Amino acid sequence: MTAMPIFAGGPGPEDRSRSIRRALLFLVICAPIWLVPDLLGVGHPIVLVAAVVVLSYVFLRHEGRSLAILGLDMSWRRLGELVAGFAGGAILVVVIALVVRLVLPFPWAWNPGFSAGMAAWSLLWLLCGNAVEELVFRGYSFERLIAGLGHWKAQLVTALLFAVSHVVNGWPWHVALLGTTVGSLLFGLVFVRWRSVPAAAGVHAAVNWVRDLLLCDPPTVKTLVAPLSPRPWTSGEQLSALLIMDGIFLVACATLAISISRRPPSAHASPRP
Repeated sequence: MTAMPIFAGGPGPEDRSRSIRRALLFLVICAPIWLVPDLLGVGHPIVLVAAVVVLSYVFLRHEGRSLAILGLDMSWRRLGELVAGFAGGAILVVVIALVVRLVLPFPWAWNPGFSAGMAAWSLLWLLCGNAVEELVFRGYSFERLIAGLGHWKAQLVTALLFAVSHVVNGWPWHVALLGTTVGSLLFGLVFVRWRSVPAAAGVHAAVNWVRDLLLCDPPTVKTLVAPLSPRPWTSGEQLSALLIMDGIFLVACATLAISISRRPPSAHASPRP
């Protein structure tokens, strides 16, 4: 599939170079957020949401553009995109849980220690924390990388940086490489399809929240029901669960990519500065 002219960046090499430089500058300014371990745990991440929205506004304002380019204008439509993204992400993880239930031989049980209050607080935290990640990785910088590099190269760069951020924050490198890169591709395609950071943030938050709700072993207070193993999961079982998740994500990615490729060119264009 060829690169898609989704966002305006100018046809000339200088315009593309400028777009790349501005994307990198944005990422460098945001580096304390994605390269400093556990920064999201300092205070409530809603403060960082506001900070990155303001930073995005400054960059866009300098170019004569508005936050609507990223789907960040205040409207009921954007709220609907957030809700729709959340519903789509939740459905994906429910499907993953059902397949895991069929493939792995673990009994599933309700968690007597489940706390609805803690689950609700976790949802609020994830909505804000994952919104920060989407604003940094699938917001202004991603839109400018698409203008400068093309869609799929921008996806690759963003996915690698997203994986690096998770490794820095303590994830095993192989889990980050196999898991977060596929997640980044999915969230990026959601952004491209609807040109909406709220839609991508909704999918991201739902994936993490419903995963905690249905797929944690051992369970936490945020886990409602889960596969309970009387022993530690073997490496093969862990790999099977990861491949199931990635496989279903990739099917969703392929569906989105086909949908994007079939849209008329006029639907891909953003207003020029």
